[in-house]
Amino acid sequence: MIAGGTYACTQGPRLETAAEIRRLAQDGCDMVGMTGMPEASLARELEIEYASLALSVNWAAGLSEAPITLEDIHSVLEAGMEFVSTVLTEIVQQS
Repeated sequence: MIAGGTYACTQGPRLETAAEIRRLAQDGCDMVGMTGMPEASLARELEIEYASLALSVNWAAGLSEAPITLEDIHSVLEAGMEFVSTVLTEIVQQS
């Protein structure tokens, strides 16, 4: 688990190119995705507390040796949903 970092949002729905990933890493970004905006910015403007719970379904698309398939992405999502359910259950129980 990674406790913090800088998120970059790209226009989807498509995987980022290797050049985009390298450029965003140069800019100091640790995680890249297609979701998470504009919700975070709007919540900040309205001074609403906001948190994001996300799964990283592909690690640097375009930089891996093998192509990333939709089947690969679905496998990671399926495996990660147990973790997401556990986190959400704990948050609800603490509320």
